[in-house]
Amino acid sequence: MSIKTLNFSKAGNRQEESEDSLAINSERERYSVCDGASDSIFSGWWASCLAGEFVDGDYNLDSGEEYFKMLLNARKKWYSGINWNRLQWNVKNKSIRGSYCTFMGVQLVRDDSLYCNAWAVGDSCFFIDDGNRLQSFPVSSPEDFGVHPDLVWSGYGHPMNERKEYVPEYKVKAFKPEIENCKRIVLATDALSKYILENGVESIDRIWENSGSREFFDKLRSNGSIKNDDISAIIISFS
Repeated sequence: MSIKTLNFSKAGNRQEESEDSLAINSERERYSVCDGASDSIFSGWWASCLAGEFVDGDYNLDSGEEYFKMLLNARKKWYSGINWNRLQWNVKNKSIRGSYCTFMGVQLVRDDSLYCNAWAVGDSCFFIDDGNRLQSFPVSSPEDFGVHPDLVWSGYGHPMNERKEYVPEYKVKAFKPEIENCKRIVLATDALSKYILENGVESIDRIWENSGSREFFDKLRSNGSIKNDDISAIIISFS
């Protein structure tokens, strides 16, 4: 098994301005990609906190209590990582409303056979490529990518952080027979997920081969194959 990753900011932005985040815990075999919403502030940091909390924690998200615990711990990290007293007034006013991101988390399980569980909020996607056909979760068609996907909220910022926080529902799916003999699995944020759904299994081969080339993805943006957005992916090859 081998793993490649990519995370490129949108064209015209510095790499540190990417609001996508990905996280890997090889020991636990947990993987996550999260896409920070650009219309909220500190969303890249929130995406990083949520992705990291999922892979490093031992959460069983089949339990609602465990899901809430994961969010609570990620929210604490997000809140403590911001110097609220040093923010300019206009930034402070926006940051009070909190940050938002999508969430995709995958857990590989090695029992009598290899299978995996995937959890999702929003339009970051999980793909299974068996070399001939593609399975996707939770979005199944390029037309289903909306302007306003479901998002995970960080909770309020200072000084409203003690107010009750909304806990979003998530989608979950188990993949057991599908993954045993597959070629690759992919976790990707929305712009790259849409490209994969539009172009099929061949697109995953191209992404794998060019995962380290920003130039390759900038060309896809310039010719309209991918919208100008941050793009991130974790690609796991079993072949």
